[in-house]
Amino acid sequence: MQSPFMIAVSGGSGSGKTTFVHKLWNRLEVLRPQIISIDHYYRDLSHLPVEQRGAYNFDDPDAIERDLLHEQISLLRNGLAVDRPCYDFTTHTRASEVERLEPSRIIIVDGIFSLCYPELLKLFDLKIFLDVDQDVRVVRRIRRDMAERGRSFESCAAQYLGTVKSMHEKHIEPNKRHADFVVPWAHFNERAVVFLASMIHSEVEQRTPAKI
Repeated sequence: MQSPFMIAVSGGSGSGKTTFVHKLWNRLEVLRPQIISIDHYYRDLSHLPVEQRGAYNFDDPDAIERDLLHEQISLLRNGLAVDRPCYDFTTHTRASEVERLEPSRIIIVDGIFSLCYPELLKLFDLKIFLDVDQDVRVVRRIRRDMAERGRSFESCAAQYLGTVKSMHEKHIEPNKRHADFVVPWAHFNERAVVFLASMIHSEVEQRTPAKI
C-alpha cells in the first residue's frame, strides 16, 4: 500500500492555519487530503466545575491528549480509519459523538502543537510553520473566539495576556526550527500555497506505483 504523504502545519494561535490548510486542500482536492485538527484532542474537562474550565491553560502542549493523537495519526498513516473525538469549545468538554476519518494519500495535521511532540515529528514528510506578527495574531484570535466560541472580549484578552503569549514564546515559536518551510502569512501568501501544493502533488505522484 502506498505510504501517505504526511504534512504538519503549525504557527501561533491566530496565525491563519485553518485558512492556509483549506487553501492547500483546494489545490490538492483531486487527491482528497485528510485533515486532522489537533484542537479536537484537547483533554476533556467535564470533571471540573464550569468556572474552573475557563482558567485552564489550553496553550500548554500538555493540554492535548497526545497519546491518543499519536495513536490515531499513526493508524491513519498505516492505512486504517479512526474515530476522531469532537471537542466543544463552548463548554471545554469532549462531545459524545465522534467523526470517522478515513486514510488518504495525503494527511494534513493542523494545529499549534503539530511541531511540539518528538514522536509526531518522526511521522511527517513536510513541516510548515506560518509566520505572522503578534499583533495580527491576537486580533484574529479574539475575533474568532468571540464569533465562534461565544467568548467575551474581556475573557479573550485575559487569556491572551495570562497564558497565550507566554506559551507561544515558550512552546510554539522555538519549534519554528523544525519547519521545512516558514511561510509569511499575514496577508495570505497565495504564491506559497501554489508552490507547496505543486511540490506535494509531485511527491505524491512519485510514490504512486506504476500501473501494469
